[in-house]
Amino acid sequence: MSLTHTLAILLALVAGLFVVSSSAPEPACAGVGSCGILPIKPIPPLGCTDLCPQCQCNADGSDCRWVWNCC
Repeated sequence: MSLTHTLAILLALVAGLFVVSSSAPEPACAGVGSCGILPIKPIPPLGCTDLCPQCQCNADGSDCRWVWNCC
């Protein structure tokens, strides 16, 4: 097995574990008419050790979306 093939398999395994270990949606945002299912966690930007999801809606409670904040 080549080094490239081995690295590709390792990267796929790490990505799979990352998806499985993603945090669950916040309870307030898990219902109908809110942010819905939490998307896959993005890679934190430089200077940020981790990202935390937050459901943000406009003033009347519509147009909700997930926002990732450095935590």
